[in-house]
Amino acid sequence: MLKMLLVDDEPLIVQGLQAVIREFDEEIEIIGTAKNGMEALTHFATQPCDLVITDIKMPKMDGLQLIEAWKKEQDTTKFIVLSGFQEFEYVKRGLAIGIENYLLKPLNETELLETITQIKEKVEADFQATGDDEAYYILRDNALWRWLNNRIGTEDWKERMALYKMPLAQDQMTALIWIQPMYGRRDWTADGWRKLQSYLRAEYPFMLLNPEEELLIGLMAEDETGIATQIAKVYDEIGAMVGSEQCFFLMSEVGTGTAYFPKAFRQLEQLLQERLVSSPGTLISADKILPHRWRPNFSQHQLARALVLREKEETLAWLDAFFAEWELHLYESDPHQVIRVLSEVALMMSESDPEQLLTVIRRLDSAITPCELKNTMLELIHPFFDRKQEDDNSKSPIIQKILTYVAENFTEGMSLKTLGAKFHINAVYLGQLFQKEVGVHFTDYLNQFRVNHAKEILMGTKQPVTAIAEESGYTDMAYFYRQFKKYTGYTPNGFRKKETVQ
Repeated sequence: MLKMLLVDDEPLIVQGLQAVIREFDEEIEIIGTAKNGMEALTHFATQPCDLVITDIKMPKMDGLQLIEAWKKEQDTTKFIVLSGFQEFEYVKRGLAIGIENYLLKPLNETELLETITQIKEKVEADFQATGDDEAYYILRDNALWRWLNNRIGTEDWKERMALYKMPLAQDQMTALIWIQPMYGRRDWTADGWRKLQSYLRAEYPFMLLNPEEELLIGLMAEDETGIATQIAKVYDEIGAMVGSEQCFFLMSEVGTGTAYFPKAFRQLEQLLQERLVSSPGTLISADKILPHRWRPNFSQHQLARALVLREKEETLAWLDAFFAEWELHLYESDPHQVIRVLSEVALMMSESDPEQLLTVIRRLDSAITPCELKNTMLELIHPFFDRKQEDDNSKSPIIQKILTYVAENFTEGMSLKTLGAKFHINAVYLGQLFQKEVGVHFTDYLNQFRVNHAKEILMGTKQPVTAIAEESGYTDMAYFYRQFKKYTGYTPNGFRKKETVQ
């Protein structure tokens, strides 16, 4: 649990921070608040504290004086500095004594929470580095990461790069590489990984650790030959210090200037699923992806039927067959298509539970082996059938939602496809489930509902048939006449005359 202290002479700022932080993460413990540095030092410096968020401008003792004094009591505490003054002299002083980030008021809530998240992860992992270097690199890495993810404006970015004395190359060739260690594998050495980080930081200005402590390196050279030489050098160092087979190695296309790096990062994100069909240690390059000659054969109707009929063994057999066939064609397959198929299956089994679906999709997207993918699907299948068995005697919640929605919105255009999108469920699966539980196809049910509504208006009013058709959800009069006669045996006017005579 992260222990945190808030120091600011403005009560509204303190109250706002408390509300935002508690809503963000209930496990964070705010050990107290103080109006100035002296009060904070007197009452809290001897209590365990992982993070202090402090204003700079305060009476009696300002934020930077507090940090200097606090470090004499607890040298492992981390600090975030707040200020309403955009003066980088404060930042330079903060870097000298060790801070995690410098945030301007009014606060950017996203940047604050991202910084807290990074600090929490580093505290929990007990990341080891020298005191001054650790503070500097945490601050710099946070800025670089936010820039790659397009969360920093151009002017803000230039100011921060000037602060860190980092080059803003415009004409040089550039490329971005992403080194992802496979922690916990046999022969993995944390010492080698730390040595690699230190070496790369010294060699490459644009080297950072992301929140997962993976390495991203921005390469710069006069030409593409220079880029290739640097890549080979980095690859050799990885092999020497941790073993190339212990990492995935992703590379963007070559661009121009440091402004290209955020675009290059988007390319690397698109390469992540290629890890499924690549061996650790191989270079996965954006401009050298071979054409995928095999794509999975997927019959949604067959699987949807097995899910609707609660055929667990058939569903598990389908999953086994899918992965067995994929294994035969692994290195010629399109991993994006494989993920698409498994995502469709997850969509069938989520049954209008967006939170569950989002969790599964994230796990599918982050998997690096077929085994991880299969285990994720198994963890979804077993609860799905257990839940189905419990709901055997009543309509499933999703069908109840659909029936309610039809009753309330039948005049609107709708289909299984639009309902599937609205309720986050596969349209094919929804159609089969609807027919099983309601006893008719969805289209028949909707038309019957609309015709019944039209019948009531015909019997109770003298409205024109065209108006009644529109009020019942029909925009095509010919289609309305066909459906009305199908379900009543009469035309609308014939039905009205019959009911009037009676």
